[in-house]
Amino acid sequence: MSETTTLSKPKPAFSDPLDVHALLTTPPTPLDHVLPGLLAGTVGMLAGPGGAGKTMLELQLAIAMATGTPACAGLFAGLLPTSKPASVVLVAAEESKAVLAHRLHAIAHTLFERREQFGIKLAFEEFLARLQNNLRLFAGTTQSYALLDADQQRTRVLRDLAKACEGARLVLIDPLRQFHDCDENDSAAMNKLVQALRSLAEHVGAAVLFAHHASKAATFSGQGDAAGAARGSSALTDGARWQLNLSRLSRDQAQHAGVSEEARGQVLLLDVAKANYLPPQPTIRLQRLAGGVLAVTESVAGQVTQTRTKVPSTAAPRARQLKLAGAHA
Repeated sequence: MSETTTLSKPKPAFSDPLDVHALLTTPPTPLDHVLPGLLAGTVGMLAGPGGAGKTMLELQLAIAMATGTPACAGLFAGLLPTSKPASVVLVAAEESKAVLAHRLHAIAHTLFERREQFGIKLAFEEFLARLQNNLRLFAGTTQSYALLDADQQRTRVLRDLAKACEGARLVLIDPLRQFHDCDENDSAAMNKLVQALRSLAEHVGAAVLFAHHASKAATFSGQGDAAGAARGSSALTDGARWQLNLSRLSRDQAQHAGVSEEARGQVLLLDVAKANYLPPQPTIRLQRLAGGVLAVTESVAGQVTQTRTKVPSTAAPRARQLKLAGAHA
């Protein structure tokens, strides 16, 4: 059943122009970064190939924000303004309760087994209490989460999701394909989907981050760091204000860094592929630990030079940042 109403009654178009005098004579309010470059009230994308670890990364981000602890042993260290615990919603539309339970146990076990590495200073009881208070986790392999129906109309699920996200600072939906019944290559439909997510973000006041698959072409051509790596219409990338790409280490990159073929599958690359409110950031290297838990790592010998599209000489600063580095490079 579709709904044509929006989350809140819109104002007439062009009825409320900005007061330019006030803007220039009043100090601007600092931008509210939920994640570095991802502002409250905006929509971002996490793109990567299937099975790369997107859901585990989202879970670790959600746990870190809900408990006020570091993410992935140093992810975005020094870029987030606060470690204050905040409310997070994660909808894992392709994971069962049993699978999420295993993932949560793996994360908690690793965090407290490697407390020093992950920067965990809380007692387990306090950690668990913060999770219980701040993390709203939804699993569903049979539930329909479509925000848009096949006719590109918003459904009541959008309203239900908004209600479930009240008070949240970060909303994670995984994967995007389970949240619509439209053709991913239809730019009009994907534009409407992004608009629905933006409406949700603005209504709740949270940042909304959706997980989406990278295209096979981008994966096989080594373009996993590019903003255009996402599958389907470019309206998704164009509509998102922030994009984080997760990709695997290629054979050429592994050989350059002296990483064996056996170890290559345990290394992942994380790139801020698009950020409207953040300077270019270096590639972050992640390592899979036991249970698939991800950690920022400096353990791979040497640097991995990206074997992707060459950058023109006029973009030399960005080219230097495309060398694989740790979180503090």
